[in-house]
Amino acid sequence: MTNRLKLDFTISSLEERTSFVDNYLIENKEIFDIKPLTEKELETIANYILWGKDKNGKNVNQLKEIQLETRNKTWDRKKEESLDALIESPAFKESMIKNYSAQTRVRKESFSRSQARKEAPPYILERYEELWREIDALDLMINYYDLAHGKRKNPPRESLLNRFTPEEQEKLKEKASHLNQFSYLKKRHLLVELRREQFTLRDSYKSQVSRTTVEAYTPPTTSFFDTEIPVLPLGLCNNQPIDKKIFPLNHIPEPQDFSEKELREVSSRIWKSPAQPKLCFDFREMEHIYKAFQIYENLVDESITADVESTLHLFITTLNFYIQFANLTPLQMDILRQKISKQKNQDIALFINKKYNKTYNANYISTIFRQKIIAAINKAAALHYEIMTNIFFPENFKKCKQCGRTLLLTSDNFVRKTKSKDGFVSRCKQCDKKNRQEKK
Repeated sequence: MTNRLKLDFTISSLEERTSFVDNYLIENKEIFDIKPLTEKELETIANYILWGKDKNGKNVNQLKEIQLETRNKTWDRKKEESLDALIESPAFKESMIKNYSAQTRVRKESFSRSQARKEAPPYILERYEELWREIDALDLMINYYDLAHGKRKNPPRESLLNRFTPEEQEKLKEKASHLNQFSYLKKRHLLVELRREQFTLRDSYKSQVSRTTVEAYTPPTTSFFDTEIPVLPLGLCNNQPIDKKIFPLNHIPEPQDFSEKELREVSSRIWKSPAQPKLCFDFREMEHIYKAFQIYENLVDESITADVESTLHLFITTLNFYIQFANLTPLQMDILRQKISKQKNQDIALFINKKYNKTYNANYISTIFRQKIIAAINKAAALHYEIMTNIFFPENFKKCKQCGRTLLLTSDNFVRKTKSKDGFVSRCKQCDKKNRQEKK
């Protein structure tokens, strides 16, 4: 069948392509009213717009906002992750780094749902049931597609069909009939990812046996905050007068905020335990924050009914302080709230895309949560500790002449200037950026 669309591919700009499509649809309205655009034609028009370049000469595929269909419809390979990117992941352990030069061939391991139902903790089992439902639905939909396109001869196995009602089977068959080659490959790719997640969940509660170490995962509980386990880097916000200075709500701690007596209290708190204990909670650790968010709602509920001696409410207050100190964007705060309430990444993506006019997928929501939101909170805790360890030395701070804030005298806060007395410019980077934007 010949292509009746007459799209102008000499236009490269995203804005110009959008304008061209608007005019093109209006001019050919009578033709398309008689014979409406097919799903394939609509997809072609959408891809035509999305391949357009922005002001910086990049399309949405290059900006990694959405993965577009390539000419030969093959699945784009992911870039190899660097060692630094792997280390940033909360699930990374040093035992994962092995010498594979002498590895023997390992038989492919199968996953047992019945065994998982016996061994998995309740909060993991709940996620398992949701995951298995998604896997089965995708598996059956792909089977229907393969049958319709001659990729398989045998009908779907009976054990899979029995997991769905006849009405649900018909709906999945209808969805399969609307798949094209590209969306079919995407479904298959997603099925592989979901099946991998089964093993990831299993590894979180089952002992891992390797050639070097044997590690057992301890499920996150809420009771450890009521014990004598220290909280780093600066303890909990105890609502004492000194804590209001160390954990201020609306500004960064400054040397002039503290009297000599208060500085002695700060000193005793910082240098109380110079060596980091083996068992602790550290706001600078990505995995610690990640686990805290996994049980955040449980922590809040238990803090309400806990004993007077409980420190749960203090932990919640301290965590909220570091969330605020991280200065997250409104979009990141929305993702964080959704993750805390245990929403699925797919549902979060739909919410964010609708509210902020984005095209994020479920995987990118997970990336934002782990590598941007949690990382920002870790960085905020590390910065807070650095500020408090320098609070005794006013010469290590500088006041911005424009906004009046007193900040650490580092290249993170001020641009370097060799001719200046202290080696930095008089305005902070935030004000400098604001001035440049106003000039534009």
